[in-house]
Amino acid sequence: MTTQPASRTSDALRATFGIVLFIAWAILTILWVYDAIYALVDGEPVPAIMAVVALLLMSLLAGMEGLEVAVIDRWSRLYPERSMSDLAAWLAARQLFVALIVTAATMLAERDSIAVPFMSTEITSPAGLKIFNLVWTGLTVLWFMQILPKHMAATNADRYLKMTRPLLFPVVELVRVIGISWPAEKTAKAIQNRIGWHPEAELEKAPSRGGASLTSGWAALTADRSSAAERSPEDPSRWSAGR
Repeated sequence: MTTQPASRTSDALRATFGIVLFIAWAILTILWVYDAIYALVDGEPVPAIMAVVALLLMSLLAGMEGLEVAVIDRWSRLYPERSMSDLAAWLAARQLFVALIVTAATMLAERDSIAVPFMSTEITSPAGLKIFNLVWTGLTVLWFMQILPKHMAATNADRYLKMTRPLLFPVVELVRVIGISWPAEKTAKAIQNRIGWHPEAELEKAPSRGGASLTSGWAALTADRSSAAERSPEDPSRWSAGR
């Protein structure tokens, strides 16, 4: 078969690009941290304070992102008396933190200049600083505040909830109760009624591959795709091995 060499080549290219991207991110991180320390030693604490606040907000975002996956998977067990509409309202309230934290963290992470270690130069170009902030903040949020916590929550939702629920649930519940997401809910309802945006009629479902769900999908992020692809389609264990 020709698919195996092609798949291995694709995986190698993917890994190579990922490594290069990670190295680039690490260099940007070193510059970002060094600049804050450099300014602090020079008697200017504002960049260091803003950096700490940005990291704290990103950590909160990570907790919220994983919480979404865990709550969706365990909602009926956590609140057997509550409906799916209650879950939808909870998820809508949680989105506030995504919007506010990403915006705030991006603003706090931005610098007027970036000091370069062991050189008497600084990055001062407005375009260069914008690109620096976009790439560093974007990759940091994507890798460590989105993908990582969602995978962890999907792998062990109960443990994730045990760690984050006491701190984060009351905050989300407060946002839900005061109605910050209410305008979006009513706007969505009005638009859907206006354009006839309703669920489609149930069609015949495709054969199950082992019960795909949000948590099973995220939990399989680190699974060995190559070994699964190498199994023959006729092999019954292809879809049952992961159960």
